[in-house]
Amino acid sequence: MGGAYRMNTRTRAGVAAGTVALVIVVAGAVLLSTTKPATSGGTPSPSVRSTPLHPASNAPNILIVVTDDQRQGLGVMPKTRRIFRDGTRYTNAFVSDPLCCPSRASIFTGRYPHNHGVKTEKEATNLVQASTIEHYLQEAGYRTGIYGKYLNSWPTPKPPPFFDKWAIFRASRYGYRNGIWNVNGNIVHVPAYSTGFIGRRADSFLRSTASRQGQPWFLYLATAAPHFPFTPAHKYAHAAVPKWNGDAGTREVNLSDKPPFVGARRSVPLLRGKLLRRAQFRTLMSVDDMMGRLFHQLRRLHEARNTLIFFTSDNGFMWGEHGLKGKIVPYTESIRVPLLARWPGRIPAGEVDRLVSNVDLAPTILDAAGLSADPARPMDGRSLLGKGRPRKAVLTEYFKGHKLRMPSWASLRSHTYQYTEYYRGGRVEFREYYNLLTDPGELHNVIASKHPTNKAAIRRAAALLHKARTCSGASCP
Repeated sequence: MGGAYRMNTRTRAGVAAGTVALVIVVAGAVLLSTTKPATSGGTPSPSVRSTPLHPASNAPNILIVVTDDQRQGLGVMPKTRRIFRDGTRYTNAFVSDPLCCPSRASIFTGRYPHNHGVKTEKEATNLVQASTIEHYLQEAGYRTGIYGKYLNSWPTPKPPPFFDKWAIFRASRYGYRNGIWNVNGNIVHVPAYSTGFIGRRADSFLRSTASRQGQPWFLYLATAAPHFPFTPAHKYAHAAVPKWNGDAGTREVNLSDKPPFVGARRSVPLLRGKLLRRAQFRTLMSVDDMMGRLFHQLRRLHEARNTLIFFTSDNGFMWGEHGLKGKIVPYTESIRVPLLARWPGRIPAGEVDRLVSNVDLAPTILDAAGLSADPARPMDGRSLLGKGRPRKAVLTEYFKGHKLRMPSWASLRSHTYQYTEYYRGGRVEFREYYNLLTDPGELHNVIASKHPTNKAAIRRAAALLHKARTCSGASCP
């Protein structure tokens, strides 16, 4: 194909004949557009084509569904669980950044924030759009659509680049009801509950693509749920949720080994954590309804079996662990997210504990579609369809925003440890190291001990993190 990407002949030959659908579900919402917009938000690649390429006859369709701030909740999503009954659940899936905008940019690009440039919520227009999956796929001939949440601080009147159909809402309004939306270039007030609205738009998109013989499609859906203010649909306003009595982190009393900002915050009582969890779960019940209708439509269109589906979120959420609520911290509950995958015949059923990052989604999509990224903008993630050696650690990073007191930090997470550095003025201000084999709740910071153990392991982790913070492509952990 030439230009910024090329068809991967190995993958093209390996995919079964007929159009294959790749569905990725991610926490948060994205939208659809009618006309192909001009490239904006970053420098376009000089090899961008003005005429779409014809995709291979076996090119997969792609669907990504992203929720917002979902740490758990599959227990109240029976329809979603049934969809992935013969798929894979990745039990160690983490995000590149526990903040909406940087994390979503990683989903689109397969790159860490230090490479894609969207380091805070205010930097959406820094994204180099030519490095996104929607660019690669649209230029390869895909029909593209996005419904729901795009990127925080993205100007509402501005079309999301490289999407043919879209409906995106103003993120500052949280997007549950009475939202201001850009629907295919028209700024409109949408009084309806947003999860249902996104689902109806997606259904319309799928039905309209069915008449386009042989043209594959890419659809990205991102819900407001379960983000604050946790507004449920009316029918779920008082729905029961499974009981929860906290965990090791919510019972932690001594915070002296944590960074100063943790002890300085008012501790979140267990009751408050329970209320946060219950409110989030009730919003996810509508997401489950949307998923059920979406999968029913895929089956009706005879595309369910040849569909690769990923379900994930942009970050997790604290329910009082270490006295904290919300996100943007490096602890497990903030950075680990659900990740489910389904593609019968290509992805086996069961649970997998390999370390996975949301930077792996974009390279997986290109691998399934038989495309490769521009070598000038390499992806930091790895395809989940490949058989390469699994990574030993994942990188998560956070860059201080201008209104937030949280310092910048970077963290490495492996199966056995988590090592974190906090930065102030470019220097390391505080460090944490947790032995996850003996302390999965991250209650005892080994470095804070007067006689720390694992000194050699801590030195190795620090050296690896130093390299990871500036990694690119194959050099990333």
